[in-house]
Amino acid sequence: MKNIVYLIICPPCWIKTPALGLEFIKSYLKKRNKNLKVKILDLNILFYKLLKVDKKRWLKLDKRWEEELFFIIEEKFPHILENLLKKIEKAELVGFSLFRRNCKFSFQLISRIKEKYPTKKIVIGGPHVLFMKLHKKNLNREFFWVVGEGEIALNLILNNSSPRILEYKEIENLDEIPFLEFNDYPVKSFYSALPIYSSRGCPYRCLFCTERLLTRKIRQHSPLYLVEQIKMLKERYKISTFSFQDSLINTNIEWLENFCSLLLKNNLKIKWEAQFRIDNHVAKNLDQLIKRAGCFNIFVGLESACDKILEKMRKGFCRDEALRFFHTLRKAELHFEISLILGYPGENEKDFGKTVDFITQNKKIIPKIAQINPYINYFVDPPYVSKIGVERVHHLVNILQKERIPFTRSFINNLFYEN
Repeated sequence: MKNIVYLIICPPCWIKTPALGLEFIKSYLKKRNKNLKVKILDLNILFYKLLKVDKKRWLKLDKRWEEELFFIIEEKFPHILENLLKKIEKAELVGFSLFRRNCKFSFQLISRIKEKYPTKKIVIGGPHVLFMKLHKKNLNREFFWVVGEGEIALNLILNNSSPRILEYKEIENLDEIPFLEFNDYPVKSFYSALPIYSSRGCPYRCLFCTERLLTRKIRQHSPLYLVEQIKMLKERYKISTFSFQDSLINTNIEWLENFCSLLLKNNLKIKWEAQFRIDNHVAKNLDQLIKRAGCFNIFVGLESACDKILEKMRKGFCRDEALRFFHTLRKAELHFEISLILGYPGENEKDFGKTVDFITQNKKIIPKIAQINPYINYFVDPPYVSKIGVERVHHLVNILQKERIPFTRSFINNLFYEN
């Protein structure tokens, strides 16, 4: 067996943090295969730098240029692609992480690889593979396909003991994964924060969320493992800001309390942000501990302020509980941002008005709107974007501007706005 594996992420996609999923796979494969070299090739960062596009414009490329981006790069930087193909010649396996908007580029590059090396073992994983499987897309048996987590699946493929399609091969004990290194990324020169996971999965089943199809249960790193991982990364890269990529960090109150206490005991003095579920028991009992442990920002999925719509979504809380949660965070001086989904099935003008009123009436309580999304149904092909949801996003943005309520414009630009 050749002793090198390349894991590739193609443009255009998110550039603000390293590709965490590939980093986990790399760490897992190296532990289980002696003398194996695993290299992450982040072509997204590479071509972002070569094209000299500012970050805001790059985030908007994915909608405008995704059809032609491969050919633009092939024309401008042919030597880069040629060198990449030469590298791949030596690989036992080449893995691709597929997102909805880097599909075109990824499959165009895969086509070039297959033209040059017809027998090369190609593995395709990532979030978009679930969408393809869900809609019974033809998963070409020329390749290997991974639905769900990639560590166990890629190890089976690497060692020639797997079918062409592998689904839901999950690691039970996350502490078995060696610490992430991020040594294929320009961490010191490019990133101000590092992404990290404390858990995988989500015990809740919000109807709009595709993650409920991916994970069967929640699994968590031990607090000690996580603190030691953070300590290592802080010492290596002199970075003290971390962004948790978990679906939710507060699913287990005892775990969260132990983690925060360990951070304080080790005097790590880091800053971190995470996504929290609206849970007044957590807020009431742990708000000060979370603050002292370095939490500087909390992302909260409110989605709607209409109880009827919250029930339809299966969010598990009501409008009044959300407001009480926000008051507790505000009192503890914990900064937070919320997300909204507009145009959800069954939402009428009166329901939408309740959300608008909630936001405007509590503008001194809610620091910022981080995301304003039109409802998108990913369970149909192609994904259905609610037209009334788009109209309501525009309407709400106008109100936010008039009321001088902070919101993240770059995110909305990435959806459908033009300068």
